[in-house]
Amino acid sequence: MGNHLHPASVHFPIVFIALTGFLDILNTAATYPPTASLVLSVFKFLHLELALIDLLPLLSYYTTILSLLTIVPAVLTGGSDLLPLIQRDGFSTPKVRTALTHAALNDAAALSLAFNWWTRRGAEGFAAAPVNVVLSGLLAMPVMFYSASLGGHLVYEYGMGVGMGGGKGKEKKSQ
Repeated sequence: MGNHLHPASVHFPIVFIALTGFLDILNTAATYPPTASLVLSVFKFLHLELALIDLLPLLSYYTTILSLLTIVPAVLTGGSDLLPLIQRDGFSTPKVRTALTHAALNDAAALSLAFNWWTRRGAEGFAAAPVNVVLSGLLAMPVMFYSASLGGHLVYEYGMGVGMGGGKGKEKKSQ
């Protein structure tokens, strides 16, 4: 519990998971007949190249890979913060239960993205099947946002990670 690496390592996975879900939902909306004309109109209105729509599955596939690569340090550093807390408090405190829920939700998001990558790696153009859109856009993304809010709750409500520096380099100012 003597490092501050977990808070520093969570930003990239949050961004890549959100981007993956958004790109998959946008691609689905762009190819689903009832919503395709609306998406095309918005692209034209924003002066975006329509060819960009064809790149959405590829971009989503690569953001899935980036999500998985950046989740690893976040999970490892989160675990290194969690284990001493469990050893000290056991499983009975609200702080530990919140931390375990936070970890389990992040693991669920990571597993759904791993399945997303695994099933799409052989698809033509890395196209997302409906199950992939559900996993990335309707499961991983909202679960990750809720888990991130729990992480914030751990910091602001329970003081997790606050004052972990051991006072090195901190001097009281006399007033």
